[in-house]
Amino acid sequence: MNRILYAADCLAILDDEAALPTHSVDLIYLDPPFNSNSRYNLPFKGRDKAARPVEAFSDTWHWRAEDKAILHDLDANPRTRPLAAVVKFAQTVEQMSGRRASKSSLSAYLLSMAIRLLPMRRVLKDSGSIYLHCDPTASHYLKLLMDAIFGHKNFRNEIVWCYTGNSTPKSNFLSKHDIILFYAKSKSASFNPQHVPYSAATLRRYNHIDEDGRRYKMSSLRNGLEKIYIKDGKPLEDWWADIPVIRSKKERLGYPTQKPLALLERIIKASSRPGDLVLDPFCGCGTTIHAAEQLKRRWIGIDISPFATGLMRERIVDHFPAIQKSQIALRGTPDTVAAAQALAQRDQFEFEKWVCGTIGAEGMFHEPGTRGADGGVDGLLKFYPLRPDKKLKPEYAIVQVKGGRVSPDSVRALRETVARFEVKAGVLVCFEKYMPTVENQRSHDTFQDAFGIYPVIQGYSIESLLKDVPLKLPLYGGRRRGAALT
Repeated sequence: MNRILYAADCLAILDDEAALPTHSVDLIYLDPPFNSNSRYNLPFKGRDKAARPVEAFSDTWHWRAEDKAILHDLDANPRTRPLAAVVKFAQTVEQMSGRRASKSSLSAYLLSMAIRLLPMRRVLKDSGSIYLHCDPTASHYLKLLMDAIFGHKNFRNEIVWCYTGNSTPKSNFLSKHDIILFYAKSKSASFNPQHVPYSAATLRRYNHIDEDGRRYKMSSLRNGLEKIYIKDGKPLEDWWADIPVIRSKKERLGYPTQKPLALLERIIKASSRPGDLVLDPFCGCGTTIHAAEQLKRRWIGIDISPFATGLMRERIVDHFPAIQKSQIALRGTPDTVAAAQALAQRDQFEFEKWVCGTIGAEGMFHEPGTRGADGGVDGLLKFYPLRPDKKLKPEYAIVQVKGGRVSPDSVRALRETVARFEVKAGVLVCFEKYMPTVENQRSHDTFQDAFGIYPVIQGYSIESLLKDVPLKLPLYGGRRRGAALT
């Protein structure tokens, strides 16, 4: 098992023995929603201020009708009764605090986490470990769940990841840390101690260097002076202040709650070896699988969003030139025209998200349920024309997705949208049978770079999408990995 992405609720995959066999995973890292009572939007860069961004996910939880039965089943089983007790305690706290029904429910959040954490123990090897990334909002409750599932004796660390940022508190100290709960599956769990560079003050004390380049200091002992050699780095502690939040444009994808690559590399190095299998059941934009691939680990990522899984695949082929899209199994999304048509009929908005993620659009921008010839901008695709000075400067193409009939007005409206957003190009994605309408109605304006001439407006069929036929654009999405500027 390797290089697999699931577009699904992780609960369904974790409960599937065929997808994730018992004792198959060496390391689990999860960065689930934090119960922050917030809504997170997908990235979009444009100039039309009237546009509304698309919600990536809502970190707001409410008690559902079926949750009462789920809690009852947990309580009826002696093995899972402690999980039910944690959820019930949270219910009591909510009742005592007078939580309004419109507010996010802590107990509903904990129940959702409990039933997903439970099967993670099944898939984890006895030599495996799990890292649960959370924040102080619910970390103390989540630790109770983890103690109940993995055993309090298998608790290893509460890692505090510290960072800085600009904000002005009014009634509290600045909240600038996350919590990462580290548990082993058993005593046999593998662990590779990590080291960090010594501080400048420590290095100044070891102010001698021998003929082999080893640093040491002279220390007074009973028998006189003796060489004391410095060790190979300072053992890493459980508070990490040396990894900042992402500020580099090169690394940042604009995805909400994206974590630094260095953070995941540290975790993967500490609790796995090359060839081990790493699982991220809340994979988001794919930082975990990126780090796993870079460190020569096998990986499986799960995310409920088809857009996110498409974005992750583009991220991997973007950064690893030897990997083709066909080498990454994408499951839970359409792989035939019939499946794509079924998705479009069932849920047009999910269809749009799937298309945008698959072609590597950076973000989405759409008001669900919007009517009219334009229908909003469904995606934004970055590409890189080669300028005469051989420098790559990003430009953008508007992506508009049609799951059904394409009218002449739709094609003409796309050209107007491209002009309004002041971008370079527009792509209308539709099924093959509507492509003649696009070709007949689109403008035939072009632009060019050192590589070729490209249409300002073009049609792109779902059939071509499924075959991974490139768009008629300069280097775009994952394909900029092929840019050899000579």
